[in-house]
Amino acid sequence: MRLTEIEDRLLDILSKVLLLEKHEISDELKRKDFEPWDSMAHFIIVSELENEFEIFFEDEEVVDIWSVGDLKALLRKKLSP
Repeated sequence: MRLTEIEDRLLDILSKVLLLEKHEISDELKRKDFEPWDSMAHFIIVSELENEFEIFFEDEEVVDIWSVGDLKALLRKKLSP
């Protein structure tokens, strides 16, 4: 799977869960600075990503996700051959 396809699917999920347009989402978007990205939204994002990419996140990985950039880096790590 190409990186652009992974990022597209990630943006689809973030857009749906956080109720943002794709162009409003950047790598710098952080949980602590964006009120709608609360613990429930975080859980939904993680769950959606696990289902979409057929992967599993460890608890330590989930709590270390603080930004969209963190999500992208973790997905790259999980999905690299």
